Amino acid sequence: MLFLTAAIVSVMLGDQPYADHLRLTPGNVLQGHDLWSPITANVMFRADAMAGLVGALVVQWFIGSQLEEFWGAKKYLLLVIGAGIAGHLASVLVALFSPIVAVTQLGGTTPIDMAALAAFGFVFKDRPLRLMAALPLSAKWLAILFIGLGVVRPLASGDWPEVIPMAVAIAVAAAVTTQPWRRLRDSGKLGLSKKPKKRHLRVVRPDSELLN
Repeated sequence: MLFLTAAIVSVMLGDQPYADHLRLTPGNVLQGHDLWSPITANVMFRADAMAGLVGALVVQWFIGSQLEEFWGAKKYLLLVIGAGIAGHLASVLVALFSPIVAVTQLGGTTPIDMAALAAFGFVFKDRPLRLMAALPLSAKWLAILFIGLGVVRPLASGDWPEVIPMAVAIAVAAAVTTQPWRRLRDSGKLGLSKKPKKRHLRVVRPDSELLN
């Protein structure tokens, strides 16, 4: 569903004049323009990044389908889309301090795909897989490999602002999947610890008639 939406929107609308208003330019949002773009940017690739549709197809078909089967479509979509929106909102926040980020145009499913990979690595971490039917890998290491490749590409090309929504989406997916606050609560480190109840012993005096 996500891939089809991104493919249809990007191919049909990507070269239209108003497409730039659907992609995220953090500086525009800070000025009160295109306030919807942190949402719409998740399915609108830049004109020079249409090759990203291939990666989206692979991730959503192989990774996303298994998470949908595990969680259900509603929960899966809520997680990855929410993570993508959080990533783009983080870019807007960073743009307050970075002029480069403020003028960088962001768009595409990459933050969503990164969130799906992170969730896959945590949920199916020890599941054995084979990369291209040859190299044996666990789900955790497959996720690490794909995330690493996805992060290295923009860093190598100098487009480091693209890493911000990716990193935040990965962090959100990891937090929601592992839920570390539950472990803190169960260990007693979160919130007030309950005082142990005092137990009182009652001495029962023996009945002399029962003893005879």
